[in-house]
Amino acid sequence: MNTIILASHGELSQGLKQTAEMILGPANNIYALSAYRDEDESIEKQMQRFIKKRGTKNLFILTDILGGSVNNEMLTLLKGNPEIHLITGMNLPLVISIATQVDEINSSDLQTIITESQNSLIDCSRLLQTSGKGGDDL
Repeated sequence: MNTIILASHGELSQGLKQTAEMILGPANNIYALSAYRDEDESIEKQMQRFIKKRGTKNLFILTDILGGSVNNEMLTLLKGNPEIHLITGMNLPLVISIATQVDEINSSDLQTIITESQNSLIDCSRLLQTSGKGGDDL
């Protein structure tokens, strides 16, 4: 089973986990970590503790934004743990796709999942305009 760590600024990761569980049901393989709230321990230290306890096999860390402090802190974990999958720009389709994979995700499968998750970003206003339909025709 894949383990997913959602790591974000504020409470985005908790909200994403709760939403995923509304769709998937209870997900004991998804964890949410928040940074820069009132935590006693940095998000990097929380992750180091998690890795020491649970290991890195099939571990996917999803962060909110490339170049953000959370993503940068998670990048430091890759130096000693190159088997960890660190993906930034997390969204709900990405979380659901990884969480529902029964088999181990290879590099090719991961790229497909990422591409599908990226393709879920749609400008619906533009879509309606280019389709020639107004909002009432949905």
